[in-house]
Amino acid sequence: MSIVDPTRAPRSRRFRSRVATLGAVAIATSAALLTASPAQAAERPVDSGTVHWGYKHSFRAYVGNQTAALPPIGALPMGERITLTSPAQFDTNGTPASPTNTSVPNETLPYALPVTSGTFTDDANFTLQTSGAVNYHFPSHFFEISLSNIAVEVEAGSAVITADVFHETTEDFGEFPAGVFEGTAVPIATIDSPSVSVSGNALTFSGTNVIFTEAGSALLPQTTGDVMDNISLTATLGTVVEPPTWTPQLSLSKSSGFNPDGSETVTVTGTGFDPNANIGTRPPLSGQAAGFYVVFGKFADTWKPSAGAPTSARTVIDQKWPLPPAAWDTLGGTNAQYVQLSADGSFSTQLKVEPRDAVVGNYGVYTYGASGAVNAAQELFVPVSFAVPGTSEGDLDIDVTVPEGTDPGDPGEFVWRVDGGVTAVNLGIASVDGDHFSATGDLAPIIVTDTRTGGPAWSVSAQVSDFASATDSFEGKHLGWTPGVISAGAGAVAGAPVQSGLISGSGLADSRTLGAATSGHATGSATLGAGLDLRLPLTTPAGDYTGTLTITAVS
Repeated sequence: MSIVDPTRAPRSRRFRSRVATLGAVAIATSAALLTASPAQAAERPVDSGTVHWGYKHSFRAYVGNQTAALPPIGALPMGERITLTSPAQFDTNGTPASPTNTSVPNETLPYALPVTSGTFTDDANFTLQTSGAVNYHFPSHFFEISLSNIAVEVEAGSAVITADVFHETTEDFGEFPAGVFEGTAVPIATIDSPSVSVSGNALTFSGTNVIFTEAGSALLPQTTGDVMDNISLTATLGTVVEPPTWTPQLSLSKSSGFNPDGSETVTVTGTGFDPNANIGTRPPLSGQAAGFYVVFGKFADTWKPSAGAPTSARTVIDQKWPLPPAAWDTLGGTNAQYVQLSADGSFSTQLKVEPRDAVVGNYGVYTYGASGAVNAAQELFVPVSFAVPGTSEGDLDIDVTVPEGTDPGDPGEFVWRVDGGVTAVNLGIASVDGDHFSATGDLAPIIVTDTRTGGPAWSVSAQVSDFASATDSFEGKHLGWTPGVISAGAGAVAGAPVQSGLISGSGLADSRTLGAATSGHATGSATLGAGLDLRLPLTTPAGDYTGTLTITAVS
């Protein structure tokens, strides 16, 4: 005899082992790509649910009753003919079951398959994955069949049932020669008449006219076009999964006044770096997220890999390599350069800071994609300067205008200086603050000493130029400040706060008083400072901007 399923139509062609594996994978991959399309609404996870399906009632009855079992093997004992792998269960409320099978529960019943995962975009696009397996055993007809990981996939309103298929034929039987026929996520049936209902977090689905596919018939003893059992499911949806917003930022424990004659250490802290970005193109991290390099170096004006800059544009003085968790495991964390990048996109490390005066470029801390990856979003630059005249175009330079000396006949003197010889102020990376960009920092302290008899009046003021990058600019009025007296003396009184011109007025585009003293003040020294507040429209083009703050002392 050559009967496999008495209900199926005869088939004239034969199939070789594993014939449908590639086709099944291609279809499943296509569905996954379409499900994740950014044009669709935000996804919701599927928390739980149950799929009710019986594959094909006549096939269940055929295997469950061991119809036409062949001697000498004969029929398996009841209860061993159709078995389920947990957590799949027989649907004791399902019908129909064969009255001739008396196993408990009746093994010709359909199945209740727990939903273990899935995503829901809308009622025309969702996927529900079950676990467990249905196993058909018929040794006298020489086959073992397993359908596992059964899923329902709905894309653009079209529904398909997929499963991992394993079919072993121990001898030629029917149209299948001896061998193994298997595939992963094989689309075994389409659902021509799906019905979907969503109410709050509850999803219900039913499908009639469930049709066996050609991909399924290449692996299983059913014919293309066979009508399978109807299917239904219920599921509970979770909340919308919002994709994380990755905004990479760097902060330094110190950015100016470094020792020009030796080496110091700076702590670099990063946040908002997407750990799944930067797919490597070089072994051993080819094809996986490879992290990025964080470097203290002296780079050319055009240094970014995304701008096509060559390696020679980047003189590396010290380098570390933040690695996402999977890459860290791959490389084993055995190199002193490796730094762990957390799943939340944060890291902290230390870099050596020392000068390379013979190299042309801009000192700073830089980040860019590792292992050959190019990612403009993670190409950052924070200027760093030494306690010598400015060495980085990215710094906020301070030009000092020294007033004419006092009457040489007066005893005492009036002098002032920038504390530590600092000639740059770094405002770092502007961040979004509501409806504008914001960047803050502190003016380097200014020490005023007045030992003149009688304490003549004096004042220190400042005015900023427009800011410019390589391609764009914005007005100096956007910079404001809040002056203060850090260390009292010489009659010093802080100037009035000045708002950023984005709020009102002209900011520091006009000369503003940092500190002053009236006539008759006591002799001594004072230290003046100011908190800087830069506010820019969100339409400001990206770039590294430099402005000049001119400080003037008058007495």
